[in-house]
Amino acid sequence: MLHVADPCGCQRDIGTTKAREPQHCEHGNLYRYAKALGRSGASSASEGRTTRAGSRRRKPTQSKQPKRDWTDARAKVEHEHCCRICKKEAASGRPLEAAHVLGREHDEPKVSGVTGEPLKELYVHPDRIFPACGPFPGGCHGDAEYRRINVLPFLTLEEQLQAVRDAGGIELARIRLAPVEHREEIETSAYQRTGA
Repeated sequence: MLHVADPCGCQRDIGTTKAREPQHCEHGNLYRYAKALGRSGASSASEGRTTRAGSRRRKPTQSKQPKRDWTDARAKVEHEHCCRICKKEAASGRPLEAAHVLGREHDEPKVSGVTGEPLKELYVHPDRIFPACGPFPGGCHGDAEYRRINVLPFLTLEEQLQAVRDAGGIELARIRLAPVEHREEIETSAYQRTGA
């Protein structure tokens, strides 16, 4: 029975009686039964490599993002013409992007004007985005996405109300929109509890 060591790809024919005892290759990697290895997949370090036998291991498929209608969201960004956070204009050389207030997961399916049925394409509502400089993951867009800054003071009332609806409550929205402030509150509370 053919056994393969992962991730180095060393191969060895191990009989059924010896297979019950763990066997290691010269690199110290554990031999696994070749068919079981093919079913469970290789480790991430060996994905896409060719083994000594010449067989190609498949890479995992990436999930495909649904198509989004950015028309109204981009119109809002073009109309404002500058980053809400640092106030840099689109002409400054940094791209102006439509940053989601809470995240893409809140974009809703477009509805057919004829049948009223939801479509596969998602609609990016203008109240769910704000203009931020990029390019993502840098700039203010990256800072907002990775919760390195508080975006709450830079949002319009309509955007704040939409965020409360999307988050499911005012406190949940505040935690997401003012993450730096929230972390400071937690640290202060923990500091006070320890009595230091």
